[in-house]
Amino acid sequence: MKRPLLFASIVGLACVSSAALSAFLTAELILGDFTYPKLRAWNFEDRSGTPSLFVSKTVRGTDANAVALYELVPADESGPASPIGSAIRLEGAGDAVGGFFYAENEGTGVAFGINPHAATYNGAPAVGMEVNGVNLSGRPNALVRGIDIVNGGNAATQWALGVQTSTGQPEGKPGYGLILAGPSYGYPHNPASKAGLVIDRIDSGRAIEIAADHDIVLDGRKGEIRMRYNSQKEQIEFYRKGELRFAIPM
Repeated sequence: MKRPLLFASIVGLACVSSAALSAFLTAELILGDFTYPKLRAWNFEDRSGTPSLFVSKTVRGTDANAVALYELVPADESGPASPIGSAIRLEGAGDAVGGFFYAENEGTGVAFGINPHAATYNGAPAVGMEVNGVNLSGRPNALVRGIDIVNGGNAATQWALGVQTSTGQPEGKPGYGLILAGPSYGYPHNPASKAGLVIDRIDSGRAIEIAADHDIVLDGRKGEIRMRYNSQKEQIEFYRKGELRFAIPM
């Protein structure tokens, strides 16, 4: 049933304004238990607009999901499938976002803005998340980025990109923590055309940090040419085929 806007407006007058204020007050249809939003997103600046549908509820007990979508592809079917899809086309000015996820935390648990999972039980490929940046403009200088991470806030954050091993199932540790895959790893094209890794100015000046006694391999998958810092002898060492060829005392 469509929620009367007059009633929603009266509720809004008694509550603290939030970043989802206009969405709640002007939605054509409100589902859930009509919990008034309290988001601090964008410093309370409302960017939600006037949606036709707004789902809002208060979590009680184990009833924690406002909307759940599920889709099954039977064994005798093939082809693409997706339980949810969102698309937007920009032909004017301004910004366009195909999908937005936001999580706020003033509790004692962990808040995830998005937490994708993909699992395989028969060895077929499973990808937790794929990000594509596609330039179809014909202009080589177009600003297209596969993924852009921006950290902010009023205090330092821990890291912008981290790779960890599961504490619950450490046997699933990846073979490579971070890789730019090309022909040597079975992919047809080089992963980049100018540089594999670019590091601009770092506040501390420590552009790259690795653990002591770990090798840096200089000849790709062959792994015959290596260098490392030997913490026991306190020297930088250069190896060829496992044989120490040169050392620099520190």
